[in-house]
Amino acid sequence: MERCDYLVIGSGLAGLTFALKAAEHGSVTVLTKSEITESNTNWAQGGIAAAVGESDSWELHEEDTLIAGAGLCDPCAVRFLVQQAPEAIEWLQQLGARFDLLGSNELDLGREGGHSRHRIVHHADKTGWEVERAVSEAVRGHKGIRVYENCFVTHLLMNQGRCVGAGALLDEIGQRDFLARATLLATGGCGKLYSNTTNPRVATGDGIALAHSVGAEIRNMEFMQFHPTTLYHPQLSSFLITEAVRGAGGTLRDHTGRRFMYDYDSRLELAPRDVVARAIENQIQKLDTWCVYLDMTHLDVREIQKEFPTIWTKLREIGIEIEKTWIPITPAQHYSCGGVVTDLSGRTTLPGLFASGEVTCTGVHGANRLASNSLLEAMVFSTSAADAVRDEPEPAVERDSIALPKSISESESVRIRHALQRAMSHHVGIFRRTAGLEEVLEKIRGWHEDYEKAPPASFSSYSRECFNLLVTAQLVVSGALARKENVGLHYNADLVQP
Repeated sequence: MERCDYLVIGSGLAGLTFALKAAEHGSVTVLTKSEITESNTNWAQGGIAAAVGESDSWELHEEDTLIAGAGLCDPCAVRFLVQQAPEAIEWLQQLGARFDLLGSNELDLGREGGHSRHRIVHHADKTGWEVERAVSEAVRGHKGIRVYENCFVTHLLMNQGRCVGAGALLDEIGQRDFLARATLLATGGCGKLYSNTTNPRVATGDGIALAHSVGAEIRNMEFMQFHPTTLYHPQLSSFLITEAVRGAGGTLRDHTGRRFMYDYDSRLELAPRDVVARAIENQIQKLDTWCVYLDMTHLDVREIQKEFPTIWTKLREIGIEIEKTWIPITPAQHYSCGGVVTDLSGRTTLPGLFASGEVTCTGVHGANRLASNSLLEAMVFSTSAADAVRDEPEPAVERDSIALPKSISESESVRIRHALQRAMSHHVGIFRRTAGLEEVLEKIRGWHEDYEKAPPASFSSYSRECFNLLVTAQLVVSGALARKENVGLHYNADLVQP
């Protein structure tokens, strides 16, 4: 058993922001199941939304967020977020994050879909990498923060309805319990529910499953965001083409060369993500093609290379010269807008348990997240959570006994996991139907039974991830069946009026 004041599960921007802030008034332990920098944060290309330009205001940022959320945002949470944005950017700069500048000190602000102003603070097209670099270096250099890498959290420790820490399996050490005054879930998303996702391999819904196992409220899991533009390539996994490309003037065309967004929304390529992704998917189905195309050939080649060096290099490696050739693209799962319910201080519905980042449902995103609000949300709510945990009491040493999910064989885990991903991709994607959702829910229940009946095997993180994905998938599908209106990211064709 190990004790600390504050325990963090996850090492993306949400977890590391909390660690740095909370370490100002107590000892912090960070548990992460891979390397410290392996997170969705590290993969984020676009940037961080903040009303820091002369022609911008938090009121405009608030309005754009509410519009994108399709009427289901919590207005108080949105206002809290956008008002804290400039301070969050300033904090990152103080840590050493290097954002693109115009001249010596003016931020070079980009624009993305759903935004009425240029307000995207960025580091070329690898902003997440730069942000994760800055915060992880600060964490590694902090004497009050201890980090355990390759550490799989198996369960939360409870005492009479209060979370008092977590149990985890550490490489070469074995099972260890971590007691803490407050525990923060910052485990990120669940993109590995789908065959085609922009998420890294660690995004397996672990935090959702942990919270669900102890009865924390989880909401809006049906709102699964698909990024409109990821590279379509039969032999390669999804590669994100940042929304900033469309903000810079990139256009969407079908295989005939027609700019089809005129058929769908007056905002064209700069409509919110749910609108653009549905338009692309509809166009693909209507024309019976594999993909559509992102056209950058009319843009200044020097500006393209300067603004999007990662995309430029990646596409050249596979023979696509974007100044000459259209980029084949298709939507892919990108972000979960639902999650563990929290208040403005990151408190969940269970005492002692806090959460921040993509694992949460703060009310900020509503039915559809506005581009580049995710990294901002992670910082703002982790900061408020770090302020709130100072009042948490010392944890009780006694713990409730919890039945831990068993591990099963790798081969059975692979079978269940791949079958789940195919079913979710086919029936719980951008377009859904009631019969398909019911079919998947029945299959998930069957896979749960298969998991429970399978012979137990020695511990395997892959197997535990499979269990967590099943728990998370059931919440997504159940939420989709319960949602009786088409709003934001949820579109059930059977709900459309004739």
